[in-house]
Amino acid sequence: MLTNWTILAASLIYIGVLFAIASWGDRTAQRYGSRIRAKPVIYALSLAVYCTSWTFYGSVGLASSSGYDFIPVYLGPILLFTAGYFVLRKIVRIGKAENITTIADFIAARFGKSQVLAAVVTLIVVIGILPYIALQLKAVSTSFNVLVSYPEIIMPAGGTAWWADTALVVALLMAVFSIMFGTRNIDATEHHQGMMLAIAFESIVKLVAFLAAGIFVTFYMFEGFGDLAARAGAVDRIADRFAVDIHVSKWVTITLLSLMAIICLPRQFHVAVVENADEGELKTAAWLFPTYLVLINIFVIPIALAGLLMFDGRGAGVDADTFVLTLPMLAQQETLTLFVFIGGLSAATGMVIVATVALATMISNDVFTPLYLRYWYGDARSDADVGATLLNVRRIAMTAILLLAFAYYRVAGDGQALASIGLISFAGVAQFAPAIFGGIFWARATRVG
Repeated sequence: MLTNWTILAASLIYIGVLFAIASWGDRTAQRYGSRIRAKPVIYALSLAVYCTSWTFYGSVGLASSSGYDFIPVYLGPILLFTAGYFVLRKIVRIGKAENITTIADFIAARFGKSQVLAAVVTLIVVIGILPYIALQLKAVSTSFNVLVSYPEIIMPAGGTAWWADTALVVALLMAVFSIMFGTRNIDATEHHQGMMLAIAFESIVKLVAFLAAGIFVTFYMFEGFGDLAARAGAVDRIADRFAVDIHVSKWVTITLLSLMAIICLPRQFHVAVVENADEGELKTAAWLFPTYLVLINIFVIPIALAGLLMFDGRGAGVDADTFVLTLPMLAQQETLTLFVFIGGLSAATGMVIVATVALATMISNDVFTPLYLRYWYGDARSDADVGATLLNVRRIAMTAILLLAFAYYRVAGDGQALASIGLISFAGVAQFAPAIFGGIFWARATRVG
């Protein structure tokens, strides 16, 4: 029986496994003085931190309401890693040549190494990413609140006081996890080899969990793709949602936003550029990462169709964002349901850890450090003192970011679909695309411009 303590214990054990993997990875790298073997595969899988709870839960929700409109979210990254490979390679080469550690560093370096510009970029990035982190809090808290009612399927009621909101607990726990993973030491290169190994592992977990749910729903609850399509086609309100009527302008816009987000999101920049060791890793990622994106989306439409067929006509009021979890619950598959929850938790936790590490690094390097060196740093202070101060600044920044994301979640309300929250952040970070791509290819681009 799935009780609150069972769910919580399983979650903590899983996070403990991730931390053990990260610790082993760091120790291995330090012991042998080199990067971990199979790094190209780890690098490619860590890029799948792009697939957050938006992918795990939100894609099905978006497909349930808008048909195929979830596809452009993944077309952009696929296009950049295939047709736009030369652009990505150029960004990585510049990052290595100039020892870039954050996206703010990259933009500032292209325009005269302006510290003011780096600070402005950091401020905008933090504001732009808060909705995306809030999305993860919403997804984990909603899925937990749904799961605790097992085997009944009851959507969480709104109007909960902020201090009793599950999302607050999730935010505080994720702050602890992020501090544990990302602030154990200061590395001048900002490489976190153990953390990347853990993120690669969580990418496998969320993919396997989603595929397991998809296979069960498609081939055990129904009799395959054909059976699902036939049953859905017989219901007009469902068939209309999946009529082949592509809104070209919407697809082009979302494709461009996702193409820019795959490099402009601070967590994606950190994984793709900062953590890259050599171009061989990029070559592996050019085929493995797009393959991952295709695999994790194979069962989106079948799960959406199944959810609409099983819940839409029953007056159950089940949120489409939860179909991947509530369908196994409906079939009373206890083990699968818990595994799916862990997959969703994994997707959210991986994003939050990497994003908060990247944002905290930007705050400490591009905002705090210049001010600290100018106004407070004295000759008597040792490098150890500075390192300890920077670690503490990053820990405070991580906690503040998670609490601000929780505040956004509370102010924005819990009625928004996951996909709509994610697109707000995509649009926010897309503001950096002209500076990044213009700075690479246009020699006359200026800081003032």
